[in-house]
Amino acid sequence: MNQDTNFDDLTEHFQKRIYGSRKGKIRLAVLQRDLEQHVPAWAKGGLKVIDVGAGLGQMGLQLAGLGHDVCINDISANMLAAAKQTACEQDIEKNIQWSHAPFQDLEAKPYDLVLCHAVLEWLEKPESFIAKLHELTHADSLVSLMFYNKDALVFHNLVRGNFKKINNNDFSGMKGGLTPPNPLQPTWVEDKLNQHGFETFYRSGIRVFSDYVGMKRGGNEHEADVLSMELRYSQHMPYVLLGRYVHVMCRRK
Repeated sequence: MNQDTNFDDLTEHFQKRIYGSRKGKIRLAVLQRDLEQHVPAWAKGGLKVIDVGAGLGQMGLQLAGLGHDVCINDISANMLAAAKQTACEQDIEKNIQWSHAPFQDLEAKPYDLVLCHAVLEWLEKPESFIAKLHELTHADSLVSLMFYNKDALVFHNLVRGNFKKINNNDFSGMKGGLTPPNPLQPTWVEDKLNQHGFETFYRSGIRVFSDYVGMKRGGNEHEADVLSMELRYSQHMPYVLLGRYVHVMCRRK
């Protein structure tokens, strides 16, 4: 039985808490910058793309708007309905195929680009998705993975003095909330990608400092300045490893 998280009951909450917030703006800005820089045909169109566990589908919809052939997948019917409404408003439905299914049931069909953002940490068995990537790619396909960073979560709890959580390895949030139940270490993710035939060529951090700020002062009081600094340091070590989320891009060998 599939035990992966379904956001059907949390769609509105997700829209407000994730993408209606500064955190969501930082996430989208970093992802868009990364993809523009590292997907050669980003602005030209013509790629076959799948956005797995797309949620509201922001990246998939943007690619469809640029002329790419996009499959938007999710197990949540409510999330897909919200994405479909946006696609209709933007008049880009002709470039989109919709897939209401768990990733395990996706057809074995190669894509040029696979997007999977903030999904792994909600899966009961994250490695099963990494293994599935072989069915969704061909040689030289690109994969964009963003996941909740366990190392940064440990650091955040160290700063806050939550040593009991660290000792118990218990980082779960409130039941029914939006704290992912299965944070992942970047080294683990990259090792699994390599084992399954993918080579990581790029890394960035998402929210590399803003989540750690206590009393806001100076530039931290201004959203635009925070976003600018997040973008500046998101590509540089050691700040990448402090990101609450890590974005890696890899290529099938």
